[in-house]
Amino acid sequence: QRPSDKRGTTGAVRRFVKSRIARKVRAGRRLSRDGVGLLLAALIFGAWVATLPLLFAQPERLMPRVLPSWAPPGASTLVIMAARTWLTTGLFVTVHDAIHGQVAPSFKRVNHSLGALCAFCYASFSYNSLYRDHWRHHASPLSHDDPDWYQGGLARWLGSFLGHYSTFWQLFWESFQFWSFVAIGQRLVGIDFSWMVVRVTLIWALPALISGMQLFYFGTYLPHRDSPESAHSARSNDWPYWLSLLSCFHFGACHEEHHAFPQLAWWELPQAKARGLARNAKPATGGQAKA
Repeated sequence: QRPSDKRGTTGAVRRFVKSRIARKVRAGRRLSRDGVGLLLAALIFGAWVATLPLLFAQPERLMPRVLPSWAPPGASTLVIMAARTWLTTGLFVTVHDAIHGQVAPSFKRVNHSLGALCAFCYASFSYNSLYRDHWRHHASPLSHDDPDWYQGGLARWLGSFLGHYSTFWQLFWESFQFWSFVAIGQRLVGIDFSWMVVRVTLIWALPALISGMQLFYFGTYLPHRDSPESAHSARSNDWPYWLSLLSCFHFGACHEEHHAFPQLAWWELPQAKARGLARNAKPATGGQAKA
């Protein structure tokens, strides 16, 4: 065999080995993102489920106490409501990441199944409807085809927003769950009926409602109001990491990055913002196949 042939063969082998290594590295990165996405989704969903039994805890009290006895009256209730509100917001953020295929990117069926489960637990929403409308929002932000955008002030925008996503069956299932919790507490645990109404309202219903307001204000209204001068029709802000996380799991503070890179999960957005990637990114349009 001639030396030139040997060099050609050796080069081909090297290119083949490099391509195999590169494919394995990319596969490893995908599986790593799957692991992080699934772990965070499990932690959020698990904490949300783990705090539900507070509905029935300490039946001798109007509301369960989670702080020491020296804490001011009502402090435990505020802590429970704040924690439940943030976890419920995280529940919807998990739905949102599933819509973008980022809870488990390599396992689409698992990804969308978790999204559907969290959508129902959040507010008895139809995952398919959320999926359709959210990709309409990304395809035509700040237009009449955008189901999340409405002309007018905060109150009118919020009313139209809630009216769009509230349906008969969604409200039916929410009411069914509310009174089911009340019945379980009264019949099985022996808690007074009026106390159970208070408990379900403060531990389950109000946190979900406040969470919806939180998601709307920080994740939709602030990023899109007044037609931002951005190629992505969205704005970010300079909030510190902890406030960005607490307010809306980074979707408020990093909303321009989300529209520029819809393939990034919520926990990846601060890094994209820190690197200033959105400024040079072309507007992303279209959706993602669910199958």
